Amino acid sequence: MIQRISFLTMLLLLTVSSFAMAQNRIGFAEPQRILDALPEREEIELQLEVFYDEWEEEFNRAYERYSEEIVAYEQARASLSQAQRQNEERALGQMAQELQMMQQQFGLLFDERRAELTAPVVEKIDQAIRTVAQDMNLDYVFNSETSTFEPMLFVIESDPNTINITDAVIELLTQ
Repeated sequence: MIQRISFLTMLLLLTVSSFAMAQNRIGFAEPQRILDALPEREEIELQLEVFYDEWEEEFNRAYERYSEEIVAYEQARASLSQAQRQNEERALGQMAQELQMMQQQFGLLFDERRAELTAPVVEKIDQAIRTVAQDMNLDYVFNSETSTFEPMLFVIESDPNTINITDAVIELLTQ
């Protein structure tokens, strides 16, 4: 049994070391730099800004109505019956909840809109990275930027076996 485990361990080590010794061509890309170089980025930002401005205007109108209702309630409060005060307070609470809902919904709508606008650009960048990687005979291309939701990858940019393809991708996309 011990001989069998030793044999399997030795076989595994040989397989892993032979795989590791193979010279893979590795590239990396800087997606944010690529995106910043595209003229579409400015149009997307402009459309998102307009989307935000329109929402902000609508939210401000709703907030102004809410503020006016609070002032009117405060002025009339002394002359209202207990039941009227409760009704007014319930209505003001409902308005406050609606404002909160507007803010939450906007966050979701904004993310949706951004995804909708950037999807074609992301696809274009992805295709350009694939094209450059194939042209350069790369085995792997890593994203040099990670977020908190992605696994951490360290690309050693000074390693002669890693190739920064960012400029080639930008050139392909801006031709």
